[in-house]
Amino acid sequence: MFVEVFWRTKLDDGVNDVNRIEVKYLILIFIIFIAACIETDIYLPAFPDMIIYFGTTEGAIQDLLTWNFVGICLSGPLYGPISDSYGRKKPLLVALGLFLIGSFITLYAQNFNDMLWGRILQGLGSGGCFTLGTAIIFDAFQEKKAMQAINLLNSSVPFMMALAPLLGGYLNHVYGFRSNFLAIGVFVLASFIACVFFFDETLEAEKRTPLKLKKILGDFKQVLTNVPFWQVTMIVSLMFSGYLVFLSGTAVLFVVEFGVSKHYFPFFQGAILGGWLLASLTFNRAIAKWNIQPVKKAGTVLVALAGIGFIFLAFLAPENPILLTFTMVVYSFGFNWVQGFYFPEAMEILPDIKGTTASVLTSARLLITALVVGLASFLYDSTIYPIIGIVVAIICVSLPTMILYEKRRSTESRLGTPLGASQAQVNHF
Repeated sequence: MFVEVFWRTKLDDGVNDVNRIEVKYLILIFIIFIAACIETDIYLPAFPDMIIYFGTTEGAIQDLLTWNFVGICLSGPLYGPISDSYGRKKPLLVALGLFLIGSFITLYAQNFNDMLWGRILQGLGSGGCFTLGTAIIFDAFQEKKAMQAINLLNSSVPFMMALAPLLGGYLNHVYGFRSNFLAIGVFVLASFIACVFFFDETLEAEKRTPLKLKKILGDFKQVLTNVPFWQVTMIVSLMFSGYLVFLSGTAVLFVVEFGVSKHYFPFFQGAILGGWLLASLTFNRAIAKWNIQPVKKAGTVLVALAGIGFIFLAFLAPENPILLTFTMVVYSFGFNWVQGFYFPEAMEILPDIKGTTASVLTSARLLITALVVGLASFLYDSTIYPIIGIVVAIICVSLPTMILYEKRRSTESRLGTPLGASQAQVNHF
């Protein structure tokens, strides 16, 4: 009943019929999303304890995050085309099966290499959760309701991410670091059971397409060679990387070097994720009050101010966790507003191949994040300087890219040329 009422409140005018099938799939996808959302953040407060247990280094421990993203990147582009040919349920069960096996390995890993392999398998499985979950929504809902459902789920993601480190910090403090991986495994197992017994195939047999390699490669080529798409992807990916670099790097730095209690550290990360959540909750209201371009500019200005703030802190207060965290709160708020525009724009650049576009965008974002987090772990020197340097460099690259993209978008809008148009189409216009 609660889900039905909440779902009704999220519908636009004219979309007011609610049925149990919609509520069923909302609950199902929400359960699937929980495991995928928390698996990157819940164990971050346990990094210091894991360093001691596995006898590894402060830089190497961040490989658990990096290689998890690599697993997601490798699998993400495959789930979409496969599910278009074989339906959604079988690939989803395979993804959740890999996720569950990886969770089992991380729960019982006795050495660091085993833990890394577990995290890779978790990534290979997690890569299917968002891709297939989104596809199921568009199968089960009419177009307008599908967008409402996606917006509702996207609004819940930051909330789950904000709670993850708080839950992880509590579990680690009371039960030890393995309890974090037990929690992930429980959510994955619940998702697997729900899919086995309650998920009815949403892609009808007559709507499935043969798995043709030539067409798949052609669609990927169209995406990979589109300049506006890559401009937007770089903006979203790099800024997300800066966000994750700070979260993962300070998980060790604040506790080991700055003396922040393990009991209180989750509140620092919770504040950052709270800034992200606040941006999500105020996004639509800000657009309604100020319109699109002012909100987009406001998000950009907040990101720029955060970059300036980090530069000053590098000289004035490089060991002040409160000021560093506050500056990242500003960054995360601004980035969320920026991403709120650019992520949908990336999906609309090539509207005829949204499945491929979503796969490339998701995988590229996580691959770039993995590389940047890997660079941060390589440069880690027990100070905040490598983290600040990477975040500021990301801002310095992202802002000019945004300017170039907006100029191109404005020019092609005046000419009436679609951003995703081929050269032949451009010549036609």
